[in-house]
Amino acid sequence: MNNRSRMMLYALTSVACVVWIYQSVKESMLDGTIISTSNIIFLICIGIAAIYCAANALIIWWRQPGKDDDEESATDTEEDEESTEASKDSKTDSSTAEHSSHIDNK
Repeated sequence: MNNRSRMMLYALTSVACVVWIYQSVKESMLDGTIISTSNIIFLICIGIAAIYCAANALIIWWRQPGKDDDEESATDTEEDEESTEASKDSKTDSSTAEHSSHIDNK
């Protein structure tokens, strides 16, 4: 699942939780059970789920790259690959030199 799908799923879940809280509070006010312990615990749990889902949706939304970011990230990726290759080359050179010095000592 890509980030856009996850973001939409979190957002829809958050909206569903908020609607569920609204409907539950409305019914419990009509019944007179708004201050019952079980109802309060239920509303707190659904509220936490709504906040968690909304926060995750926002985090994913904020982390989505824009059109300008795509160009920068592509450049960064190329630079990272070049530095990784240079690092591998230097490690190979040092291990070859180390190996040859062990052979010379024998």
